[in-house]
Amino acid sequence: MSNDQKLEAKYGLFTAISMVIGQVIGSGIFFKVDDVLLAAQGNVLAGLLGFIIVGVSVVFAGISMANYAELLPKDGGILNYVNYRFGETASYFVGWMYMSLFYPALTAVLFTVSGIYIAHLLAEFMSFEPTPLHFALIGFVNLVIFFFINIFRPKSSGVFQQMTTVLKVLPLIFIASLGILSLFKGEVSEVNTFTQVGSGLQNQSFILLVAASFIPISFAFDGWYIATQISGEIKNSRKNLPKALIIGTISVMVIYIAYYLGIVFRMSGDEIIQLKDTYITEFARKTASNSGAILMQLFIIISVLGTSNGLLLATIRVPYQFANLEKSKKFLNLNKVNEKTKMPVNSAVFGTLIIVFYLFVYYINNTHPYFTESNFDLSAIPIIFIYLVNGALFLGLFQLFNKKVFTTNSFLKKIITIIAVLGNAVVLFGTATAPNGLTYFVINIVFVLAGFLLMRRT
Repeated sequence: MSNDQKLEAKYGLFTAISMVIGQVIGSGIFFKVDDVLLAAQGNVLAGLLGFIIVGVSVVFAGISMANYAELLPKDGGILNYVNYRFGETASYFVGWMYMSLFYPALTAVLFTVSGIYIAHLLAEFMSFEPTPLHFALIGFVNLVIFFFINIFRPKSSGVFQQMTTVLKVLPLIFIASLGILSLFKGEVSEVNTFTQVGSGLQNQSFILLVAASFIPISFAFDGWYIATQISGEIKNSRKNLPKALIIGTISVMVIYIAYYLGIVFRMSGDEIIQLKDTYITEFARKTASNSGAILMQLFIIISVLGTSNGLLLATIRVPYQFANLEKSKKFLNLNKVNEKTKMPVNSAVFGTLIIVFYLFVYYINNTHPYFTESNFDLSAIPIIFIYLVNGALFLGLFQLFNKKVFTTNSFLKKIITIIAVLGNAVVLFGTATAPNGLTYFVINIVFVLAGFLLMRRT
């Protein structure tokens, strides 16, 4: 923490906003729309309401999290906020979950997704049918490549991150514009209207369909809080970081809803479900022929790799951060920094090995009938964890309000926090009532309990 306080404040408000938007917008929105519609059984209105509800929840969550950014302008990050509000034991378990589940599982999912889009791009020029094994192997190769880049050429990794931030937003805005233009031109057919339910799928209560869409949508919105990690490097952080969280989350919500409308106005829910992750390629092919499809795939691949690299960058440092927690047992020299590379190499290797483990788990998740038939989603497990942590932080604000820690806009802050808590609760309830929802919660509990194994008792 002391190292963070010595960092130079070099980033302005615009950079902080870009950080929020860039960390959220990545691959999730591209490969989760089909999962949203599958969960909603093809009902595009249920999917739209899901995006609105989760989006509003995220916006109020960002505003509420800004309270901690105001109190701890130089000590950002969820881990530090948990330590400030709930103490070292709570921050230990969050650090444990970061290392054992949250970051490595999400990183493995995204590198596999990079394999999906690269395999389908190669299939445009080569005669083969992409399979989950291709996805996993290409994802593994990408992981190894970016691992070495982050260890030996960390500056190159940073340049790649900056380049991909802009490229992430362009295809989303383009697709949103196409769909909205189709609506105004009267080219949206009946099958694309918000009353159409996917044919051949078992109908449920409309409310349950909306609730079921929360899981994949929450994945797409995840990452907005990562900007708090650089709070010590943001100029006038006490004011600019809260502004960045608010403006950034609102911007992402608007972009995502517009993108979703752009897609469903030109493709039916059933068609998107059938095409799965390749729906975006076919969308581009319909819009701008084969060359447009290839260009769109290249944009998405760069975007996915950018997000994957960003998560890898965090994952390889998490074991180092965990080993330095007061309550953590020391093992494998994870808290050591290599003198030559100035990187925690042991931490990086350990974190990468955990990612490889989850690559295998995700491959099984996508191939074994037990998981495919029940639509089990590995990526939902870490998302539930972060919603539980954020919810606890929001509830923890009320004691701070009662202690008069905040001297300005106290009443407004309370109202906003209440809305954030309710929004968080709605998303968690929707997740719990969705297929496999309770299983995801149970797995999180098991992982938390496993954390006792590495806890140092004093």
